[in-house]
Amino acid sequence: MNCKIFSVFVTVAVAFLTISEGMSLRGLGVDLRCRCIKTESRRIGKHIESVELYPPSPHCKDTEIIATLKEGKQEICLDPTAPWVKKVIEKILANKAP
Repeated sequence: MNCKIFSVFVTVAVAFLTISEGMSLRGLGVDLRCRCIKTESRRIGKHIESVELYPPSPHCKDTEIIATLKEGKQEICLDPTAPWVKKVIEKILANKAP
């Protein structure tokens, strides 16, 4: 009888730890995959309100650049190899430099 109770306790404890760990990752805003499936390389600089840079991580090997557009607040992934996107990144990094 004690063995069954112990087994149930261990199973519940492991399940609780597994569930709480998964919840904590979501709560911290950690994505377990890449955000960008398709990227835009056309010039859309005039329509961009803000840009976020996401460096490579264990969950995504790519550098991701996500722009929020002025109209509609739509988010769009930019192609990091496009020449105009490289210039935007350089400007952002130059503004952040002390």
